[in-house]
Amino acid sequence: MLINTFSIPQGKEEEFVKMWTEALEFIKNEPGFIDAKLHRSLDPNAQFQFINVAHWETRDAWQAAFDKLQPQELTKQVSFEQIPALYEVAVHFKRE
Repeated sequence: MLINTFSIPQGKEEEFVKMWTEALEFIKNEPGFIDAKLHRSLDPNAQFQFINVAHWETRDAWQAAFDKLQPQELTKQVSFEQIPALYEVAVHFKRE
């Protein structure tokens, strides 16, 4: 699972969502992509205003798509900082 945190300049949130949605149009057709959700913080002062949680079949599939996406081109549209990392579930809890 990919978890990517985004720090966006105040007032640029809607532009970022538009840019992220456009990037998803490219990503969703890449081999190994399963799904993605962009979460928005309810706290306007949060360090990370957005968090993307995406599922990929393999690490290699994610890396190939990420390399093709060219994040530096995206930051020209809306300046943002991101911290992408791949995770695996360590503990799972489900209410019965």
